[in-house]
Amino acid sequence: MRASGCSPVPVQRGDNGSVLKNADIVMDRQKRLVFRGGRHVTLTKTQFDLLEYFLMNLDIVLSREQLLGAVWRYDYAGDSNVVDVYVRYVRNRLGEPADGKLIESVRGIGYVMRSQPVEEAQ
Repeated sequence: MRASGCSPVPVQRGDNGSVLKNADIVMDRQKRLVFRGGRHVTLTKTQFDLLEYFLMNLDIVLSREQLLGAVWRYDYAGDSNVVDVYVRYVRNRLGEPADGKLIESVRGIGYVMRSQPVEEAQ
């Protein structure tokens, strides 16, 4: 339960909404740059789009079908592991442990990125 008057999501956006932040991840959507702990993270277009979708939907459990539609822009009625593969790629690029503390697997459904306090640059 959240206290009244608190922002429901600790994502911080730049003046024009182009910067997304969660924990020590900073994404500049206009420049298509991602940093984790101040270190630049190189992502492919699809990896960037997937991370962006997670950052825009913090604390929302997203089904594989939702992710396919939003990131790959198509409706797929079948059993595909493309989402699982790309989530693993993003986790690896971010240096996230296999247990998925930031991007969590939700058994039988999909994935969720948990909101974390934004870490300020030191």
